[in-house]
Amino acid sequence: MQTSSLNKFFKLYSKEMRELRPEILVVLIATLVLDLFFYFKARQFPAMIIGPSMMILGLAAFLPFISSFKLLGREWNSNTIYLLLSLPAKGGSILGSKLLALLTQYFIGTVVVTAGGIILAFLLFPEPGLAETLNQARALGIDTRLQTIVSSGSLFYLMSVVGMAYVIAISFFSQLLGKLVRRFSGPVTAIVFIATFWLMNKLMTPLWQQLWNYNQLHMNQYNFSVAALNQLVGMNTLIVLAGTVIVFIAAVLVYNHKIEL
Repeated sequence: MQTSSLNKFFKLYSKEMRELRPEILVVLIATLVLDLFFYFKARQFPAMIIGPSMMILGLAAFLPFISSFKLLGREWNSNTIYLLLSLPAKGGSILGSKLLALLTQYFIGTVVVTAGGIILAFLLFPEPGLAETLNQARALGIDTRLQTIVSSGSLFYLMSVVGMAYVIAISFFSQLLGKLVRRFSGPVTAIVFIATFWLMNKLMTPLWQQLWNYNQLHMNQYNFSVAALNQLVGMNTLIVLAGTVIVFIAAVLVYNHKIEL
């Protein structure tokens, strides 16, 4: 039974990934073209790569949010919602497969853009410049060991993934409630999205306030600690993850009990 459920889930996931293929290719091609252009045509101005690279990274991070409306809205626009509702699969599997596909899109896009930028930086920027930057960081008391950089970077990236899941969950929830109102679906979706975002932020604000107090106590210009920063990022990630789970469960409940054939 469990194997059968997993097979159904990954079949749904594969279907969603096929739908997201154009957006993923857009980011991959844009990254390749940009990096090749700067490597061959703008080597005398290496710092110019920063702005365009950040724009492509922003595109890679923003596209999954836009795609969340495409994946769910398409089911109604193409009338495949009737097929989905007739499948022996609950809302958790259907919405979960869409969420996982969107996070995969986010992962592929951001990792490719970041890796391309790092490789290009090593190719374009002279080594003495990088060494000088690291020495300045060490002089400020910042731990520049590779292990520390990787661990801190991984925690920040994990926080961004959870943040994306949080926004996507709110997108699903607002769209499903919007579909319950046929004549004003668009405005209702927008209002519910903003209201849910505001309400969840209100609920999480006391926890964030505690984190702010922790930050003031353990991290300032005179007492900077990478370990304290990692703890701060980890706790913030857990708070956002809890909010994501709450909103996603709410979306699943709406899908299972309110959306009907």
